[in-house]
Amino acid sequence: MRPSARRLPAQRLTLIGVLISVLVLFWVLLVAPQPTVTAQFNNTPTPLPLYALPDARAFRASGSSSIALHPDGRTVATANMINDSVTIAIPTFDRIIAEVTVGRDPRGVAITPNGIWAIVTNRIDGTLSVVTIDEPAVVATIPLGGIWPYGVLTLNDTTAVVSLLGSDQIAVVDLVNRAVLSLIAVPDAPAGLAVWGDFLYVTHFWSGNVSMIYLPTGRVYATVPTGSDTGLTQSFEIDITRGIAYLTQTRLNTQNPALTYDTVVFPVVNVLNLRDLSLIRSGRITLDTADQAVNMPFASALDRFAQRLYIANAGSDSISVIDVNTGEARAHIAVGANPRSVLLNNDNSKLYVHNALEGTLTTIDTNALAVISVLPLIDLRLSLDLLIGAQLFNNASDSRLSTNDSLSCATCHFDGMSDGRVWLNFPEGPRNTPLLYKLPETVPYNWSATWDELSDVELKIRALQGGTGLVENGLLQPAQGSPHVGLSLDLDLLTAYITSIQAPPPVATDHPLRARGEAVFAEQACASCHVGPAGTDLQQYDVSTGTGATEKGGMMFDTPTLRWLWLSAPYLHDGSATTLNQLFAMTGTHQLIYEVAPEDIDALIAYLLSFAMD
Repeated sequence: MRPSARRLPAQRLTLIGVLISVLVLFWVLLVAPQPTVTAQFNNTPTPLPLYALPDARAFRASGSSSIALHPDGRTVATANMINDSVTIAIPTFDRIIAEVTVGRDPRGVAITPNGIWAIVTNRIDGTLSVVTIDEPAVVATIPLGGIWPYGVLTLNDTTAVVSLLGSDQIAVVDLVNRAVLSLIAVPDAPAGLAVWGDFLYVTHFWSGNVSMIYLPTGRVYATVPTGSDTGLTQSFEIDITRGIAYLTQTRLNTQNPALTYDTVVFPVVNVLNLRDLSLIRSGRITLDTADQAVNMPFASALDRFAQRLYIANAGSDSISVIDVNTGEARAHIAVGANPRSVLLNNDNSKLYVHNALEGTLTTIDTNALAVISVLPLIDLRLSLDLLIGAQLFNNASDSRLSTNDSLSCATCHFDGMSDGRVWLNFPEGPRNTPLLYKLPETVPYNWSATWDELSDVELKIRALQGGTGLVENGLLQPAQGSPHVGLSLDLDLLTAYITSIQAPPPVATDHPLRARGEAVFAEQACASCHVGPAGTDLQQYDVSTGTGATEKGGMMFDTPTLRWLWLSAPYLHDGSATTLNQLFAMTGTHQLIYEVAPEDIDALIAYLLSFAMD
């Protein structure tokens, strides 16, 4: 018989186990190849996270919107920009609980986690309304100290964050004490907000950039581009499972050598890797090929279990349903006028679509991918004529306005703003996109002063947007002389809306250099051209910049208004001056660097940037 093996004492077995464990750990750390985190697209290896993302099991993400879901899972609140109100409703019951008047031009709404308050941003008033939900009423209006509050999120039951699009700030607001706790400076035009754990993400409307704020310190830790040609960015939809975010955007093709309706802009969804804040270029969804030509993709909602992305196409009055694994469309669903927000219910069985320029809520069954109800949200108080004009301005699906859902007026002039671009290949040369505020005071129109009435926009609709035109029977008048006004009711409604677009509200300015700047303005005889409250004599001049001004043989250009210069960079018709400092250094009429002391130029700029702001 084989002799029996001797049994080792338990203490020795334990010691051997410990030694083996140490050796294995040593091998894993120093010898074995290190694992990598695999990206979600094309299985390409990516570095380990630069930012330790929150645990998806413990933290949910939320984004700013014009529609919010109550913790009960059935009640919603909507910010109604056309009616200066917020509506509390239960869409599954087709029931309106209340419509409550708030401030002017409400754009965003959020509901506190305890379900007590709806928080609403009032864009024109610069305030935040606090509305009770159980017995709907405004219980507080909080001045935010900035311009154009847009997106809003609640961090907890007592604290909210608000993007101030016109002030380049994020306001942190104490809802209990009704006060702004702090203002965080961010890059230009902050719009959409999304929060996940301690990270607050901010989209920048015209640049397409994204900033990340670490909330415990209240500091911007990174600002990343999503492409130099992207814009109209106000939505940030986070996939907490994959650690990525979807951005609905428009690519503005300013370098296009031949501006045609179908090559001016492109609708896209870009994908951002939140681990290192890098753009996943292979994940980009080009909607005109994935689905069909659409205008102004503006918001999205992700069903991360079904791997579907629902995209609201604001200019096309439609929803694109995209399979994020294949990048292809599963459905294209017509909804109401100008859908700007989408929201999934708790079990993702229903998609709510807020039609901003109609005041309705469309409910879509996500299993059938079909509309099952449309709920009117408001008792319309806005003039119907202005509402129709606003719909025409923001619409690309009407063949009179654009061919193939490609281009709307709002694409470059959203809310009357400038896209901040210089379009290089207009027939007359490069053209800087102008603002659209108080236009009746600045006739004629266009940098070349070729339009003697605003109704000449009919020419742009046909030439650039590819529309058949709002004037019936193809009748077209020249830009000068015979009027377009009165030839089409819809054209008249469109121009009436454009003239009604509200400019930024006055803001008191007390810049210490302003008084000296006003004196320099007078000393340099700037008022010989920039005269009166609007800062223009409505005349044309060859300003001889040495760039686009003389390339056509001494072309004459309209004297631009000096209002809102802080919003209208770059400067001159061809955008050749990125800043006012650069303008005063350029060869030509505006060159001051050899005649005016640097400190006086700084004072002049301070005055110009505050022109007519108070």
